Parts: sequence; structure tokens; C-alpha cells
Amino acid sequence: MITHDTVPGGIPLVHDGATADIYVDGDDAEVVRVASGDFAEDVERVTGERPGLTGSLDELSGTAVIVGTLGSSKGVDTCVERCRLGADAERLSKDRESFFVRTVENPLPTVDSAVLVAGSDRRGTAFGVYELSRRIGVSPWYWWADVPTERRETLVVEPGTYRYGPPSVAYRGFFLNDEDFGLRPWASETFAPEDAADRPGIGPKTYARLFELLLRLKANTVWPAMHPGTKAFYRYPEHAELADKYAIAVGTSHCEPMHRNNVEEWEESFGEWNYATNRDRIRAYWRERVESVAAFENVFTLGMRGIHDSGMPGGETAAETRELLQRVLDDQRHLLNAAHDRPVETVPQVFCPYKEVLDLYRSGLSVPDDVCLLWPDDSHGYLRELPTEADRARSGGSGVYYHLSYWGRPHDYLWLSSVPLGVVSTEMRRAYEAGARECWVVNVGDLKPAETETEFFLDLAWDVDLGGRESPSEWLVDWAAREFGDAHADEVADLLGEYDRLCLARKPEHMGWSTVYPDTPTGDPEFSFTGEGDEARRRLDAFDELVERAEAVFESLSSSRRASFYQLVLYQLRCAAAMSETFLHAARSRLHAEQGRASANRYADAALDAHERIRAETRYYNEALRDGKWNRIQSGSPRDLPVFDPPDVARLEPGKSAELGVAIEGRREPLDAGDGGEVAPSLPAFRAGVDRERFVDVFNRGATPFEWTATANAAWIEVSERAGTVEDERRLRVGVDWDRATGPQASGTVTVSGAGAEYSVRVEAVAATAGSPREGDADFLEVDGAVGIEAERYSRKADGVPGRWVPGDAPGRLAGRTVRVAPARFEIHDPEADDAPRLEYDLELTTTGVTTVEVHCLPTQALSGDRDLRYAVALGDGPRRTVSVDPDGGEHDPEWQENVLRGAALGTTTHAVESAGGHTLRMWALDPGLVVDRIAVYADGERETYLGPRETAVPGSE
Repeated sequence: MITHDTVPGGIPLVHDGATADIYVDGDDAEVVRVASGDFAEDVERVTGERPGLTGSLDELSGTAVIVGTLGSSKGVDTCVERCRLGADAERLSKDRESFFVRTVENPLPTVDSAVLVAGSDRRGTAFGVYELSRRIGVSPWYWWADVPTERRETLVVEPGTYRYGPPSVAYRGFFLNDEDFGLRPWASETFAPEDAADRPGIGPKTYARLFELLLRLKANTVWPAMHPGTKAFYRYPEHAELADKYAIAVGTSHCEPMHRNNVEEWEESFGEWNYATNRDRIRAYWRERVESVAAFENVFTLGMRGIHDSGMPGGETAAETRELLQRVLDDQRHLLNAAHDRPVETVPQVFCPYKEVLDLYRSGLSVPDDVCLLWPDDSHGYLRELPTEADRARSGGSGVYYHLSYWGRPHDYLWLSSVPLGVVSTEMRRAYEAGARECWVVNVGDLKPAETETEFFLDLAWDVDLGGRESPSEWLVDWAAREFGDAHADEVADLLGEYDRLCLARKPEHMGWSTVYPDTPTGDPEFSFTGEGDEARRRLDAFDELVERAEAVFESLSSSRRASFYQLVLYQLRCAAAMSETFLHAARSRLHAEQGRASANRYADAALDAHERIRAETRYYNEALRDGKWNRIQSGSPRDLPVFDPPDVARLEPGKSAELGVAIEGRREPLDAGDGGEVAPSLPAFRAGVDRERFVDVFNRGATPFEWTATANAAWIEVSERAGTVEDERRLRVGVDWDRATGPQASGTVTVSGAGAEYSVRVEAVAATAGSPREGDADFLEVDGAVGIEAERYSRKADGVPGRWVPGDAPGRLAGRTVRVAPARFEIHDPEADDAPRLEYDLELTTTGVTTVEVHCLPTQALSGDRDLRYAVALGDGPRRTVSVDPDGGEHDPEWQENVLRGAALGTTTHAVESAGGHTLRMWALDPGLVVDRIAVYADGERETYLGPRETAVPGSE
């Protein structure tokens, strides 16, 4: 749309110091005038030249930008008539919130050429103006994340017509929530203390910035901040008119019916908050607010819960509670009808069956047909319910209330934004496909640092196809190019994609393995220090690499871009890495102290240092970044939960003299003198075709360094180091030279000597499976008793009738991507039938007996309360085993709690393996909504690591 050179037919906005005038009719909606003024400022940001803004057609120069709403702008209507755009205008007028940007010649007697920005309604026009701002190079986050604009001397609109809309979802916006730790203190003490003179609050100065951001993101709805201690939205008399000025529809959260902020507005003198005993006072309380805001654009939340995010008082039984809530709904409808001069059925309303309300709805609560059912996720990003066929027929439609931030069970995540874009995409596209298209509201907490995820969610709401982008990673590349330049786009997108993967495996706030309500002390992380090449170290290495790469990008950026990169990328990566270091180094210090390793002290120091780095990063964000513009916006320890306390580390006082210790992969206890019998302790076996090193730790139990040697008794055994000096510990890498290893199975030893002691470690290498009928054909091999499979690496797949397997948007927790079953809705499959969508994996097993198959699924939930979420699995020609991975979904359900904390629902089955060799693992999806990450086959033992075995694919297999 925009070029920086003159082109035939192009309309210059700025060229050779001259600017096109901007016309907006004085009788058009106020938001159109606001957007046009912002556009003039945006042009100045980019070029240094500020266009003139006029409401007079006679004052326009030869080149103009004519902005307006069809039927409300003399300039636009005149251009439509003179340029014979009647058909385009009629087409546009039929869609809500739509617009086109079009270059026209001689649109007015005094104008030679113009850029026509025409909207179907007031928001459509405003969206059109802000889209033009985005195209000239002004990020929607130019203020909220300090994204700079690249200076240009020339701005030209390329010839043509550019159409946008209608939006995929009618009402789209965010909920500002749990604002205690950032948005409220920042607004009250840093940005607009004048708006919080009487009590802390988020006032009109801050909301003007928030409303502008919503429009720049093509959103139209806000649920205002409402936490205890925050001055209520309507305590500011100007807020209703301010929202109307920006054409923002105001709603309220699931626990704030009828636009009332109960935690701040319900006074003790009103009596108890109980509809069974205080109905008249509560009705009067609601009536007062409804009548005062009826002239503005609203989306009213119906229903009733406790004063603050708790169950509704009243009713001794579930049936009595449902009956009372039914009475509430009926009364609220009467109040809305009386306060408006139009039928209540035309007043936008939502009913959100959140937490315990979902059970009341499922038990038979009657919600008026024209009310939008706003289906909630489980507060951790996975939808609890989607519209049934009956729901889809409702005139009010359905929507979604979604979380990018949460305070509650099983543990908060209020600090870093850690819901992967792929999870957002998976769930919201599923919701849209299932018919939830009327209203999407996302809980963004303090908004920062969830900027990227917020924009992605709202982009999906505007266009669920993301303009043809097939995946979140493609969206991220475009986003990163806009914010940081084309040269860094791929790298930044990859960094954030890997961050999402690591957060899906375990969110930073969940690294303490603690819970809330009640708050529990932190415990040992489940990442293994001894299995799968030191799973804990692999996580830390992955974060180290991310931070190193991100810092390289930071250093290569111009100074003007570094502040935005810090806010949008670097702060999160550094702090998430430090959180993993805090807990994993602390746990390692405890392990090493238990083992008598002198290195325990070093890891204790590293854990405490990582904990302090989080504090330092947060101080920098608040106090130094942008000269203190964002002071108080970040908290490195929301609610001061145990997970944010200094870590529990262990230390020891090493002996003065040197003492050799040896610890090996796959074994928690170090070797001791009694291990030197006929058969030395063994490393996990090596398998040809899966090139994977093992480790041996040489460590010191004392304070005096000593020299050590490592000797292999076979030429095919590779050791990363053969000799050296160790102060506290040294990790050796052991591998196999397969060109020298002879026979189907080779064995040897590595002997470590030092400080007067010696330990031997057995090394076994399996080259092939004797007599395997599928030797060379398998795509996955058994390695040390297990097979690791990334689900998208199937050997074959078959579509069902109905249903099919398609690539998933969510990342794998360990590697790769997920696969999911589509579409979002279909009838269930019989576990024993052959018409379900199927995946097949060819694998080779060397161990016979009882084998366990563990399927790792994304913790999505069943389509509705009367459905399930199942798969069936069989090994070879053996019987099919059916598994449900759908938990109850309630916040007290231990299975659900474990699922959302680990980012996976695990299903297990057992199967008999009678002979070694080739086998085919088959899996069928029986219900819609299933998303599979990976599969682990345990032929010899159980899972000893958090994520399971790494993939054991044959190189080159697809």
C-alpha cells in the first residue's frame, strides 16, 4: 500500500516537503476526528512534516486524504458520487466495522487526487485511518512499548483499492485484571498521579492511551480494571464519555454484573451481597448504573457471583442456587429493558459460565436466546466448553473469555507472558470453527509484558485466518519485521518460538513445583539431573542459547530500537532463563551436597545469583528504562509467593585433601568402592543410528585440586577428555566410533583415576538387532529400553470418516510441533471401528514383555460436558486400548492441575511384545479437540525424566 518513491498513479502523502491535507467532516463521529488527528501526528513522526487537518472541503490543497464514514461525511459522500463508487460504497455499507482505502483522481473540484479512507461505521473509519498509520511505519506499540518509527522523506500510497473487514468476531477486546503489580501502581504513581489523588486508580489519562491502543489493534471492547484497591472505572465521571469518544464498547468481567464493580462500589451499609435476602437493594444498585450508562455503547454482563471471583451466595443446594441465579437473570433483563428505549433483545449482553457457573448452566439454567454465551477457558489457556448444536442456533451467538495472565489455582502466572501463541491459535481457531464468533475478551493482566500475545489474540479476532498466514511462526516473522526490521525478523521470531516451547514445558512461575490456595513451599523440580543426558542441564543450555542470541540481536540494533526490544523480548527471556537457573541450580546444589561434591557450593552461589538477576532486571525495567517512564509497571514477584523467595540451596564444607568421585548418567548415586565387582556400573546403552553422547562426571570431594585420567580399553570408545585437573568437577562426554565397533553388540570400559582412587564404567554399544525382520525399515529405534517419538514424524496417516490429522500450531514441549485432529466438531468414533483418523509409527523393539505406551497430549478439553476426549492405541496386531485425557476441568481436580502445570495430559496403556523386531504403533483419534505432542514407548522400565525420552528416530526418517 505504501511506497517511499513516486510511482505512476500513486498519491503522495509527503513528498519534497509538501504534505497532503487531511479532511474529516466536523459532523462525523468524534472517534474519526481523533483518529485523523493521530494520523497527522503519525505522519509527522515518520517524516517530520505535519499535515494540515481541516473540516472544510474548500480549504483542501490539490492532494488530500479524505476520511469519513459513509452517510456521515460530506467529503466521502461527494467523492463516492463524483468517482462513481456507488457499488463499492453499497458493498461496504453492508458490513460492520469495515473500510477501504482507495486512490482516486479528481474527487472534488479543488482536489486533483486523493486517498479516500471510507468506513462503514465510525469504528470502521477509525480502523482505516489507523491501518494507514501502521502502513506508513507506526507500530500500534509506538507508545506502549516505545517502538520507534523509521524516518522517511517520502510517503506515497500506491494506486488501487485496499479493502478490510468485516471482522471475524463482532466484539473484540481485553480485560485489565490483577493490576495490583504493574498497571495500577504505574498509572497511580508514575504516569497519571493526578488521576489517583484520592485513591489509587487507573484514570482517564491512562484509559485514553489504552483506548487508542485498542483502536490501533482493531479492537472495540474493554473490560476495565477492577481489582480491590483500584478506583472503580465509573468512579471517574468522564470515563463513559471517554469510551464513547474512542468508540469503545464497555463491558465488565464475569463477576461484575450490570457494569458494577462490586469490590469497590458495594458498600457495607447496603447489607449483605445475597440475592436471596437482599434482592431489592441489589436491584436498586444495578438499576442506578444501568440507567446512568444506557446512552452509551455497552456490552452488559449478566448473572451473579460473589463480591470478587467467588461463588454466588444463597441457596443451600445446587438446585436452589440455580433457581436463584435464574431469578437474577430474569430481573436483570427487566432492568435492561426499562433503562433502554429499544427492546432488550437488541442490547448487547453476555453470560459467562465461569468456574462454578458452568456447572449451573450445564444443570439447566435458562439464558435468554439473544444473550451471547461467553465460554471460558480453564484460566490456563485451554477452553472448558464450546457451543453445542443448540447453542450454535442461538441468536445471541457465542464467544470466549480467555487468559494470558491468571491469579489462582493451581498456581498464578502474573509475571511473564507465557501462554504460547500456538496454544492461543489452537484454542481460538477451534472456538471460531465451533461457532464462538460474537465476542472474544482476553485477560491481559497488566498488559505488559503481554504485548505480543495480546496483539496476536486480537489479530485472530479481527481475521481468524491472519491474512493467509498458516501458522503463528509466520505471523511472528511479520510482527518482528515491523518492530525490529527485516534483517532480524526470522531470528526474533525463532527466539520467541523457542521461548514458547520452553514455557509450555514449564512456565517460569511454575518452576518451584508449588501451588496456591493453600500456598505450598517450593519443591524439587522434576527435570532429571541424571537421565537423558541431564535433562535439567539441557533446559538451562536452551535458555542460555536463547539469551545469548537475543543479546546479540540487542547489540546489533540501533540505539533507538533497544528499549522496545528489551520490553518485548529481552526482559522475558532473561528472567525466564534466570528462573530456571534459580530452581535447577538450587536443586543441583542439594543433590551435589548429598553426594558430597564440592561443586554444591558453586551451584548454590549460581542459584542465588540468578535469583538476584531477576531483581536487577526488574529494577532496570522500572527505574532506568526510558528514564523511568515505566517505573512500577513491572514486579518480579507478584503476590510474593514462595516461588519468588530466595531458593533453598545446600552447601558443604569439603575436606582439605583431594578425593576422587565419579558419577554417571542414568544413576543418582555416585560410584563407590563396592561398585568395582565383576560387572562395573554401566552407562545407558548406545544404539547405532541414534548418535547420542553420554556423560561421566569426575568430581572432587575435597578442597584441593587433583589430576585425573580417563582411559578406555577399546578403540571404539570416544572420551571428550583423557586427562586434566579438577577443582570441583569436570564432565566428560562418552561416545562411540561406529566404524570401529564390531559385532551386533560391543562392550568395554572407561576407567577414571585420580587422587589415589580408580573407578570403572561399563560402555555398551548395540549395533543391530539380530534376526530383526524389519531391520533397516523402522523409523524409530529402542534406545536403552525406550522409544521417543515426536508425533508429527509419523510413518503414515489415514483420514477418518470424519476427521483428519493436520499440523498443529502449538510447539512440542521437547522438540518439533504438535499434530491435531480436525475439524473442531465431528461425531465420536467407535474405538473398535476403522473409520477414525489414524497415525502409524514403525518402530523396532529389542525388549520383549510388557511395554507401556505413553501419549503426551496438549491439555485441551472435550468439546462439551457430555463429550469426551479419547484416543485408541494398538501395538502391532494387538488389542486396542482406549484412553480419555479429558479431566473434570474444575479447579480442584488434581488431574487438571497437574496437566496445566506441566503443559501436557498424559495417557498410558500397556501392551504385550512377544518378539523383538519391527512393530507398528497405531493411534486413532476418537473425539474432536485432540492435540498430540509426542509418544514414549517404555519397553524396559518407566519414565524417569520430566519430558520423557528424546526422539530416537532413525536419521533421514520422515
